[in-house]
Amino acid sequence: MSQENVSKSTTVEVTRPVGADPLNLKLKLSQRSIVRHLQGIDWDKGSKSPLVVEFDPTTACNLACPDCISRDLLNQKLFTRDRIKELVKEMVDAGVKAVVLIGGGEPMAHPEIGWVIEYFYKNNVRLGLTTNGLLIDKHMDLVAQAMSWTRVSMDAGTTGTFGRIRPNHANKSEFDKAVQNMRTLAKVKKGKLGYSFMIYSEGKFDPSDTSPHGNFSNIPEIVTAAKLAKDIGCDYFEIKPMYDIHHYSIPQQRELMKEAKKLIAEAARLEDDKFRVLQATKLHAVLDGEPNIEPKDYTRCAVSQLRTLVTPSGVYVCPYFRGRPDKRIGDVNNTSFQEMWNGPERAKVMEKLDPSVDCRMHCIRHDSNLILEDMIAGHTPIREVDDFDFFI
Repeated sequence: MSQENVSKSTTVEVTRPVGADPLNLKLKLSQRSIVRHLQGIDWDKGSKSPLVVEFDPTTACNLACPDCISRDLLNQKLFTRDRIKELVKEMVDAGVKAVVLIGGGEPMAHPEIGWVIEYFYKNNVRLGLTTNGLLIDKHMDLVAQAMSWTRVSMDAGTTGTFGRIRPNHANKSEFDKAVQNMRTLAKVKKGKLGYSFMIYSEGKFDPSDTSPHGNFSNIPEIVTAAKLAKDIGCDYFEIKPMYDIHHYSIPQQRELMKEAKKLIAEAARLEDDKFRVLQATKLHAVLDGEPNIEPKDYTRCAVSQLRTLVTPSGVYVCPYFRGRPDKRIGDVNNTSFQEMWNGPERAKVMEKLDPSVDCRMHCIRHDSNLILEDMIAGHTPIREVDDFDFFI
């Protein structure tokens, strides 16, 4: 079988991006280490290792969010203290360049999370953290020093709304604690700090319905939350859509979306040199009432050769398939990371994976796949740039 490669002859220039925009996908995929990695992939057999790992250290969570997208997987398993240390070392040895600590669970809840962060950091692995913010204070100095970015899932601008959307197990709001932890982190952090706001509403709506909504929503708090984020000292405020358990965006009522657009525009006026208001890649589809189906005309996921999801219950193609048995590519509880990546279970799943059939949700990696396919085919010259952000 023929081996497809990113053509080495198309690499014509090396430049250092000044103030490179982390949202510029083409520039990120043109980084020297990424291009070299792509050139070494046999697309019939797959890559020798991923560059980016999304890592769930545990499924435990200290919140009880009623609409948690991972609710069927929570509070079941965690990597043992010994195994998580071995696994972290295996990822470093495999050449992983960046790790996102995330969940399925609250990543800061693992009893060895301090060791995990410190080992990755000392071995030059870039780190990102997605968290509910309530346990940051237990490792404040380490998070401040080691994280390239920390994104706190807030979804509210007041304690009452936070308690309704993100209550703890006693059905209480810990909004003030999350805010205080963010304020403290903002003063000492070296990386970026983000305030994440998922557009939330109770009840399912027909997108053609134009009647006034009577169900609870956090949309009226968009500006309040954005102002709070700026006051805290966050670098950005990110607005994202709400997804169902299968990662399909949830259609929203037209009137809600009209209100959201107006408030997002108002929040955007808070931007300055130190603060940005970001809209998630696929937010526009929900705001504009587009179908929650995103057709794909390619039959392989190139991104899945560059990144993967590691959890205590198994390793999966990506977070969209967290917990899906048919998209589980292995288990690293009793198998080394490298053995899993090169093992028969992964090979079997990857052979069958077809984004045109399996990935009809609004995939955040869709645009990256389009760029990668163009790079692999050699349709446009690659202007290689110095490494600046491995979170591809």
